Amino acid sequence: MSVQGGSRSVLAEPWVAEVWVDPQWYECQSSPDRLPEPGPPTVVPLRGSQLLIGRHSETHAVVPHIDCDRDAGVSRRHAQLTRQGDGWVVEDLGSANGTYVSGAVGDIPQDPIEIGRPVAAGSVLYLGSWTRIVLRRESAAG
Repeated sequence: MSVQGGSRSVLAEPWVAEVWVDPQWYECQSSPDRLPEPGPPTVVPLRGSQLLIGRHSETHAVVPHIDCDRDAGVSRRHAQLTRQGDGWVVEDLGSANGTYVSGAVGDIPQDPIEIGRPVAAGSVLYLGSWTRIVLRRESAAG
């Protein structure tokens, strides 16, 4: 616990995002891009209160916190995670292919989110041609 201005507040437990190549999502996308070899996820610590999900671009000065550079179906500025209480809110930033949210891996969502949507530990984001992002608390086993 920390003490600030005479009040006690519990420090929020750190979160991570696991970025996966998902063959099942790829099958639903009809993408012309070749599916990369699935492997272990890239684990990204979620530090800060607003985090950009997208693809790196030096020419457009875009450096996302969660870089999905290998997936051309992900927009440069695709979505944003904003810390809210003990969880997050995900918002699509006008991406070309939408942002989809599911409560569990394997439950492929049919419709993209239209407005900011609260997400909790275990939530799954699907975007681009094959990108699956699983949000979890850092201490949770992967």
